[in-house]
Amino acid sequence: MRAAMLTVALGAASAAYQQVAEVRDRRRFPPPGRLVDIGGRCLHLVDTGEGGPAVVIIPGLADNVLQWLPVVWELQDQTRICVYDRAGMGWSDPPWRGKRTIDGMAADLHDMLTAAGIRPPYILAGHSLGGIIARRFITRYPGSVNGLLLIDSIHEDQVRQFRWEGWQPAGRSTKEHAVRWQARILGLRRLAATFGLLRGLDAEITREAPPEFADAARAIALSASQRRTVVRELYLAMRPMGEPAHLGSLPLTVLTADRPWPESAAWARIQAELAGLSSNSRHVSTKRAGHHIHLDEPDLVIEAIRDLASRCAEPACSAPALPLADVAQVCSAGPRPGP
Repeated sequence: MRAAMLTVALGAASAAYQQVAEVRDRRRFPPPGRLVDIGGRCLHLVDTGEGGPAVVIIPGLADNVLQWLPVVWELQDQTRICVYDRAGMGWSDPPWRGKRTIDGMAADLHDMLTAAGIRPPYILAGHSLGGIIARRFITRYPGSVNGLLLIDSIHEDQVRQFRWEGWQPAGRSTKEHAVRWQARILGLRRLAATFGLLRGLDAEITREAPPEFADAARAIALSASQRRTVVRELYLAMRPMGEPAHLGSLPLTVLTADRPWPESAAWARIQAELAGLSSNSRHVSTKRAGHHIHLDEPDLVIEAIRDLASRCAEPACSAPALPLADVAQVCSAGPRPGP
């Protein structure tokens, strides 16, 4: 009985500490971009540079804008380039209650671009889960995209395809990863981070965030919203989502991490399948990067965006502009980012 009461007390103290710390973090770490209202919720958007078509980066599962700032800074003098936090990630508000879906994520992206006054057509660059969101966006909003970059993108049907080949650890690994995220006691974890006991987290932040945003990255990683969103996206990624739609002759570049891991043959096959979605595609594999190619080999991603922008500047690549709202409703604005 005494042990149970102690456990409850510790849990309550942890939750209270977590809540107070998150309020403090929101004051200490303003967003590097602006918060765009999409109808009662705000999504965080970093939008810089000029020219078109605008390049829109869709981060992968569990990622936020901070990983992508060096790429954005490198390209901002050449074109308009944007990256955003999906609902519940980074500085963005969580989604409405209910099941999280790829269609909902694509709709959020469309609503945000519309509200922010960023006119189509776009070049979309989707990493990992972001690749599926990009392809769904193209299906839902035809004519609004004139170029697509897939960066080690996952495949809508990869869970089933891996299972057919008798390879199942990916599903188990993803589920175990989700369970570990869900089991984290954030107040205690935050306290451990304060005393420098989470060396793995510190190493991850050093690798993924620019130094000036290290403290903000740590606060995001320790937030309850981030944990909930990552868990939901992990479970979403474990479900078959049909087949990707063919893209016609849309300019497409597929970047694939070619590394020695148990499922490498299956991964290479589905990446080749993604490259075959367009009759105007280029497929580049690299052995020098892991799944986060933009962190391990950023120059490759930067050059792929430049190349795609050049291909999309050709007259045959033009796509009709879609009407946007006349007024952009913005929750709050921050300074444009820069190195």
